[in-house]
Amino acid sequence: MRASWMTSEQAAEALGVRLSTLYAYVSRGVIAREVSTGPEGQRVSRFRRDDVLALARARSRPRAGALPLIESEVTQLDASGRLAFRGVDVADCAAWGFERTACHVLGMSDADATWRAEAEGTVPGDPAGADVVRWTVMRWAARDRERTCLEPGHCREVAVTAVAASTTALTGLRDGTVAERLARAWAPEPVDDARLAGVGRALDAALTVLVDHELTASTLAARTAAGVGADPWMVLLTGLAAMSGRAQAGASRAATRALRAWIATRTVPDAPVPGFGHKVYVGPDPRVAVLLDRVADVSPDVADAADDLAVRVAREHSVHPNVDAALAALTVAADLPADAGEVVFTLARIPGLMAHALEEYPNGLRLRPRALA
Repeated sequence: MRASWMTSEQAAEALGVRLSTLYAYVSRGVIAREVSTGPEGQRVSRFRRDDVLALARARSRPRAGALPLIESEVTQLDASGRLAFRGVDVADCAAWGFERTACHVLGMSDADATWRAEAEGTVPGDPAGADVVRWTVMRWAARDRERTCLEPGHCREVAVTAVAASTTALTGLRDGTVAERLARAWAPEPVDDARLAGVGRALDAALTVLVDHELTASTLAARTAAGVGADPWMVLLTGLAAMSGRAQAGASRAATRALRAWIATRTVPDAPVPGFGHKVYVGPDPRVAVLLDRVADVSPDVADAADDLAVRVAREHSVHPNVDAALAALTVAADLPADAGEVVFTLARIPGLMAHALEEYPNGLRLRPRALA
């Protein structure tokens, strides 16, 4: 009679994945495991054979009514509160800075990245900041003579150029890091150099922690575009369009209003509280602590107010702050434009979108679900 259970090694082999991927499935709730104590006192994981075989069958039927499970090396995300980009913890990446982290996620050398580019023409009208980024991507796509090239080197260059050119279009500045240019462009007059440096460091942390977040809706949209062979510029535009809603890049606006209201009235909003709760994390969002540490350097009072709100919301609604609450704190502390959080989110996510596209291009058209009749 065959055994009812499989070891971790047997389950990984049956699914055709590595052990790290198997454990990622566990953390995301894709498959359940039982943990027991081995003969030498060690923790031993085992999996129900029927669960493993059912998952293996689901993985082999990408058109059976659901998207296939997607393996990715870009981001490791644990529901308990760990986030890493290609194996490097998000807090360590924040110490590196945005540009180095972006290169790490893209799988390229820092020396190969040029974070300076001219803006491609003047943006017509008075567009919102995120629209400037999308407009810049479209304009650079039209001028790229190698636009249809899907080679990794070209795709990585597209991502870096998209960030650099968009930053120039947003700020009118070409010198300095992305964060430094944003800080200078958004600084009120007269400029306080010490405060400006602090805001720049906080913006750099925000950009860094937002580089990627695994398989979000916008990431999946970008992967779908890559699956049909869309050029790298259009892959970016697809992802940027998908993240433009109030549930992703624009979510920090509502969180900022909630924080300002809390500071003014000390009244907790009714649930759901903007900037609190997360679709994946059951505990704290690891990006929040990283960013609030930098916010505290800009305005200790605002950071304290954000912490006080988090305590009250946890007590009354049992949810933790997410990265949108941290972006709200940065916006209030540094007196940034109302759409600053959306701009930072949009710029930061460009390298992550391209990293996912580079993984998806070789797979071709596989993200094709079927409707239920």
